[in-house]
Formats: sequence, structure tokens, C-alpha cells
Amino acid sequence: MVLTNGNSIEMQNGKAVIVLTDSSYIDTKISRDSAISELRRIPKFSFSTHSPTKSFTKHDGLRNSTRKDTITHLTFADLKKLPLFQILKCKNLKEIELIGSSTKKLPWLLNWKLFGLDSLRKITIYNYACKKPFRFSKNRNIKELVYRDSPYASAPKSFHKLKNLKKIDFVRNDFRPTEKFNLHRLAKLESANLSNNSVLIKNLANDTVQNLTQLILSFNQLKAVPKEIGYFPELIELQLAENEIVSQNIDPAIGTLRKLVMLSFYKNNLTEVPDYFFNSPHLTEFDIYYNNVEKLPETLTSAQKLERLFLANNRIFQLPENMGNLNNLKELYLHHNRISYLPESMKKLANITDFHVNNNYLNAFPSCALSFNKLEDLDISFNEIHSIPEAITSLNHLKYLWIRGITFEAESKSKAESIIQTLEQLQKQGVKVSIELDQENL
Repeated sequence: MVLTNGNSIEMQNGKAVIVLTDSSYIDTKISRDSAISELRRIPKFSFSTHSPTKSFTKHDGLRNSTRKDTITHLTFADLKKLPLFQILKCKNLKEIELIGSSTKKLPWLLNWKLFGLDSLRKITIYNYACKKPFRFSKNRNIKELVYRDSPYASAPKSFHKLKNLKKIDFVRNDFRPTEKFNLHRLAKLESANLSNNSVLIKNLANDTVQNLTQLILSFNQLKAVPKEIGYFPELIELQLAENEIVSQNIDPAIGTLRKLVMLSFYKNNLTEVPDYFFNSPHLTEFDIYYNNVEKLPETLTSAQKLERLFLANNRIFQLPENMGNLNNLKELYLHHNRISYLPESMKKLANITDFHVNNNYLNAFPSCALSFNKLEDLDISFNEIHSIPEAITSLNHLKYLWIRGITFEAESKSKAESIIQTLEQLQKQGVKVSIELDQENL
């Protein structure tokens, strides 16, 4: 990119650098500011470079080995062609790892029973160096396929020919929204991780995917959850973290996933939580950290098996009055919200071990916490709380108390001494009390 002053902008080690150049013969010149602006418009994609796994046998080790039947894991770096006939002598081979390879296909001979290579279970491909898609031949032995950090080619072709695949890991490949995956053709697939791409949910399958229990689509720039999410009725875990999903673009079909145990919308653009998020009677973990939600529906408490509830870093000012119905709740994270009131029913949450309600608008110690007999970790920092009850010393399982940013106030010397004695007693009981420096001179 040539500038008007005879310099140019070039990429060096991943950074834009201005260098002197002879631009007298170039007609098209732009200003430095315009060049920087253009560079900012270029989509950026980061990926990792990998090294061979140290415990694996390398190419030289394979070539020199006299006991190839003892080799279980092979790794090849910067390879153009697989040493097929040497590999076929590794009768107990479990995994092949390719790094920076330009090998374009997995040979069909690796599935030929005549050679007895029935132990091969996993193929790992890092930093695939060819622009043409990697191709697979029929294989019924391979159960896991890892294809990571390979942004120069489109998705592998014919990976559906690995008929017994149970797990695919396609992380950080910069797959485009136009890529189609046809996961319904893998009848035994149980787990799919396609994080750090730009894939669309509607292009994952055209029909029901019968056995998929885990689907991870984090960091995909998703803006919607369409009706096609209903093609995955067996899902137990659905992770949609670090996307751009808005509440209005979530189809009710997500409510048909009645086997969900874990649902994550961490760091999206949700402004409300639809009732149908809680249709699954098996839901134990729900995560909406870092969204813009203000209220939670009463149907939240219908998820009776909830154990972990991540609601922090939103704009929540109101909780359901029947929060106490979540009998199995163990971890409740409400910090960095706008909560000034906690429902009375929360006293019934007898199984709580972790309760973080810091950075809210509470003006008194949350009395419900005194009923949490299993409580281990309590954070009430940065609220308008000015006192702490002596009864907190009866929480026998308490290990951590966070009271940073709390300004204690007492109407009399005796009440001030009571606060100090309470904190000292907690420390004698082994509780680690985190307190600001300016609080030490009570």
C-alpha cells in the first residue's frame, strides 16, 4: 500500500510498518491516514502454530525403528507425502499427527483389513499448508478427527467417510459462513467443536443429528440461533459464548432441546431471557455472563436441577420472587449488576456453597446468606453495606469472605468493637477475610 510521501505500509511479523519505497512509477497513491483506515477494515484472524508432540514417534524414528509394532503414536511435520507402507507396519498405531503438512488426503489403504491396521482411532491435523481441502477415504476405525489452526483451505472434504466418527474438533480455521457440514451424515457423532470460525448454525445439518450431545460454537460471530438448532435434539451441552446473538433472533426451537444440561450464552448481546430457555428438566448450568439482561423470567425457577447459575455482569435489577425453589442450586453469581433487593425466598437455598453478590446496590448485609449452611465462599464487596452480623460466625463451612470496598459504620463504640470482634473470630475459625487497607483501622 503506497503512500503519497513515497513510503509504503507493509506487514512485518504481523505488524503494519511504514517503509521507504520508490513509488514514482505508481499512479495510485493514498494518504497515510487513509491507508491506516483501510488496514483497519481488513478482517483479522489469529491462529496458533503447533510443534510435534514430544511423546510421539517422529518420521526419523519410524524409519529407523526395528519394532514398528510397538509404535502407537506418530507425528509428521512439513510432510508432502505419507510414508504409507512404513505406517502399515505399525500394527498397534492409535494416532497420526500431521503438522504443517501439504499431504492432501488420507489414503484408503489405512482402512484395508488385510494390513491389520485396526487400532487407528485418531487423526490430528494442525496448520494444514495446502490451499486445496484435505480429503478423506472410507475408514471405519477412526473415532476422532482434530483439524485445527488451518485457515488457508476450506473445510476438509469427505470427512463423512469416516463413518464411525464420534468427535470432531475444527477450532480456529476461519471457516466461512458459506461452509456446509452435513453433520446428519455422521450417525455416531457425539461431540462437535467448531469454535473460532464464522460458521452458521443453519449450515451445520439438513436433518436430525441423532447422537450429538455436545456442540460448541463459541467465537463464531453468530447473530442468531435459527430454527435449525432443533436438528440437535440429543444435545446435553450447548456453548454459544463470545458471539453477537441478540434475544430477538433466538428461535423457540431451542426450547425443544429437552436433554440440555449446560447452556451458555456467555458474552453475547442478550437483553432478555426467553421462557423456553428453561424447558429442559435436566438443566444444571446456565451462563449469561456479560450480556445486557435486566430481568429474569419466573420460569427460571422451573429448572429444578440447576446447580450453577452465572448471571454476573448484566444489568439485572430484579430476581424472580420464587428463587428459593431452586433447591439444588450450589453456585450463584450475581455480581456486577444493579440489584438492591434479594427475594425473601432465597433463605431456602440450603445447598449454596458459592454466593457472589459484590458490586451491586445492596444497602444491608444479605440476611439470606446466614441460612446457607454449606456456604464456603461469600463476596459482598462494593455494596452500600455498613455492618456485618455476629451470626455469620455460625457458618461453619465458610472459607472465604470478601468485603472489599465496604465502609463499616457504628453508632457507638460497642457496636464498632462488635464488628471487629466478629471479623477476628472469623479469622480464628480459619476464614480468609479479604479487606481493603483503609478498613483496617476500624
